[in-house]
Parts: sequence; C-alpha cells; structure tokens
Amino acid sequence: MSETSETQGKQSSRGFARRRAMMDAAWQLLLEKGFSGVTLNDVISRSGGSRTTLYEAFGGKDGLLTAVMTERCMEFSAELHISLESNLPPRDALTDFAFKLSTKILTEEAVRFTQILFSEGQHFIPMVEKFLEVGPESTRKRLANYLKRQNDLGNLVIDDPDHYAEIFDAMIVGDWQNQVMKMISPPKLSEEEITIRVKRAVDVFLCGVTVESKHDKIGCATD
Repeated sequence: MSETSETQGKQSSRGFARRRAMMDAAWQLLLEKGFSGVTLNDVISRSGGSRTTLYEAFGGKDGLLTAVMTERCMEFSAELHISLESNLPPRDALTDFAFKLSTKILTEEAVRFTQILFSEGQHFIPMVEKFLEVGPESTRKRLANYLKRQNDLGNLVIDDPDHYAEIFDAMIVGDWQNQVMKMISPPKLSEEEITIRVKRAVDVFLCGVTVESKHDKIGCATD
C-alpha cells in the first residue's frame, strides 16, 4: 500500500468513527430530550466531533436525526424480516415473527421513541414519514408478501394479503400503541406470557382466514 493510500485509509476510518460517534450521541440525546430538545452543541459535546464535520456528513440537525432514526428502524425491522423470508411453514414463521415483534416493542427504547413520535411528530412530519416508510410500512409489506407467497404455494387461502397483514399486525400490537400514546408504560410481560399471547393470536388468525379443508394442514382443531 502506498503512503498516500494508507493516509487516505486512515482519514476515511477517522471520518467514519466521527460520524458513528455523532449518530450514537444523537440517538441517546433524542431518547433523553426528544426531537425538539436535541441541539447540535449537545451532539458535538458528547461525540467530540465538530460542527463542520456534522454539516458535511448530515447537512444539519434534521439530516442527522433522520439518518440515525432510519438506521435504528432498519435494525429493528431486520430480524423481523428474516422470519418472513424463511421457508418455514405459516404457523412457525408467523409465530417467530410475532414473538420477535412483541418482544421488541416492549423494550424501554422502543416505548420511549414511540412516545416521542406521538408527542412531537406533528412538528417533524418528514421524519415521521421516513420512520413509517422504513419501519411499520416496510414490515407490513413484507408480511403481506409472505402471506401472498403462502397463498401461491397453496399453504393458505389469502385473497387480500395487504389487508390480512394489517389484521395480523394489529392482533400482535394490540392496545400497545394506545397505552404509549397516553404515556402509560405497557405492562412488563414475561417470555412465557408473550409466548401464550402470540400462540393465541396465531391460532385465531390462521384458523380464521384459512378454509376448513386446509385446517389440518396448518394445525387447526376441527369438531
């Protein structure tokens, strides 16, 4: 490696480290203070970066917050998507997806961020729209695609995958969003309690949307 290439590599590495530190600091400040409370001075003070670097990398406060929010949403959704892109049968895939979603939305970080969205979102519409795009809407689209694929394979009979994806998502989320909107912390559920709730939702969903002739195939009891 030439001296010039080595120098450029070190500069690139340092630049990445600075951006990473700024994003980490911005996320923690966002959870602590909300969108309105985050200041560039706070981010710079906590990350050790400079205003010039911040503007070059993100264009300002909105760009920084949008970048870190997008990254966190994609990380949140990535594991959920794995369940829906597998070759698992419907009951196993939906149970895995629902358990992960139920567990993730109950974390303090997810609850706090959602409260901030509900309380301040009307003042940060572009950020909320981006959150919906890379978060809930992306996940529901993948869920709908999974249901359509299972219909095409003959494992389920789903005539409107988009609508049924909304239904299943609502069954898993339940009253969680209403509680968060009211600034009420959702109940702390054990893994066993989450498992029971997920199994119940998957049973109701699968046995409700599938024609009776396929009940045995997906594990629904018949009289």
